[in-house]
Amino acid sequence: MTQIIEACESKTNTTPDFPMGWFSVARSQELQVGEVQRVHAFDRELALYRTRSGVPVIQDAFCPHLGAHLGVEGRVVGESLRCPFHGWRFDTSGQCVEIPYCEEIPERARIRMWPTAEKNNEIYIWFHPEGKDPLWEIPHVPELENEQWTAPRHSQFEIPIHIQDIAENSCDPVHFQYVHRQPGVPASEVTIDGDGRTMHLHADMEQAANPSHLHSTVFQPGLAIVRTTYGPGAEMVVYNSALPIDRNTTLLRWQLSVRREIEDLAGDDVMNGIIEGLSQDYPIWSNKVHKRKPVFCRGDGPLVQYRKWVRQFYVDVREID
Repeated sequence: MTQIIEACESKTNTTPDFPMGWFSVARSQELQVGEVQRVHAFDRELALYRTRSGVPVIQDAFCPHLGAHLGVEGRVVGESLRCPFHGWRFDTSGQCVEIPYCEEIPERARIRMWPTAEKNNEIYIWFHPEGKDPLWEIPHVPELENEQWTAPRHSQFEIPIHIQDIAENSCDPVHFQYVHRQPGVPASEVTIDGDGRTMHLHADMEQAANPSHLHSTVFQPGLAIVRTTYGPGAEMVVYNSALPIDRNTTLLRWQLSVRREIEDLAGDDVMNGIIEGLSQDYPIWSNKVHKRKPVFCRGDGPLVQYRKWVRQFYVDVREID
């Protein structure tokens, strides 16, 4: 019997669903007291606002009354958000607390709220496919508030790729040679903390234009700290926090800082070099497919470790097998 050639993977490929974790929806300075914003994340519409007391809040976007988008022309009233359509007002628990033209509030007049936190100059949403409460804390990045380090420089990129594939780069030392044009593959080691939660990549970039030691700490897909040491007192930190817009699009946010000792001498050069490196990754990311069952070779040990480690962030591991 004649075998029919299968369709191109670009047409049949499916990416995993969204992993659980904390994801950055905005920079802190982008959301002022009383401000309301529309957010698209996890392939759904959300409303983000900051109460009069300064607390960031994330909730589902559509009013249970007649479906108006609360993130568009919604108004903050004290510690609540008022619908722009008929004035229904919802507090930070999601309960409707006022209908201006009716004293009786229906029992079902409430809206889904999302766990929200503010840390490291950013606002985060906790996502779990089953709606469970947060299972871990957001990591603290002390360099971002240390006077011995420069004020963070911000960069932001929208990339047409699943968030898991971006995180995979952190455990792929071979790509440094071929994508980032390093003279060779850096000597690398991948380790996982005893509790299995956090992954580390150590790489000696001795042949790079600026020789260095790189330590990437990956807390989950979309949340990582990359610390690069060029010598005593010569260090850079890149804080990577990402947001899945949908299964094929990720918003990548970076905060970059260097030690004051190298601010004038080389600070701009090393930070610009990191940003330029992402432009080398982009053509690969924007044109690849996600391989659920990749063909690995013996030299792909770090990638094999990553694929095993990342399974813990999915409720249904069949999503990534």
